[in-house]
Amino acid sequence: ERREGFDRLIVMAKGLTSNQIFKKCSELFPTWKYWDDLDVITSERDPRNGTYALWVRDRQEADEELKNLLANDLKERNITTQTLEERLIHEIKYWKKTNRHLDEQNWTLCAGSRVPGGRGVPRVYWDADYGKLRVSWCRPDYQVDYLRAREVVS
Repeated sequence: ERREGFDRLIVMAKGLTSNQIFKKCSELFPTWKYWDDLDVITSERDPRNGTYALWVRDRQEADEELKNLLANDLKERNITTQTLEERLIHEIKYWKKTNRHLDEQNWTLCAGSRVPGGRGVPRVYWDADYGKLRVSWCRPDYQVDYLRAREVVS
């Protein structure tokens, strides 16, 4: 169900993996990732389990409304946020529509995903200094103004 302000539909096709989506990003623009194998990251929703769709806010920067909220805070408040896979698909869609990147000023905290062992949370942003889309991670208790999640409605 769509909510007011959530105007971009993202469809996650059955069978997609993080590695496949990242490879597509790499074909479109320069990229860098912390892990060789992004498929080791676990997500609350996973297209390998079936096709699904969700709505996100149609904006370049991650949600101002969610700044200064830790990944654990978001979970406690039952705020559903983008997974790594969803954020990468969102990047591709945004790039194809605008020829620009998401998060040129901020970083998306992919609070719907966890790195191996659950000790970290993926983050994605456009690094203008190096001209690359970066996928890295931070601790669940890491907090800075420019690290923000993207809420989703599914």
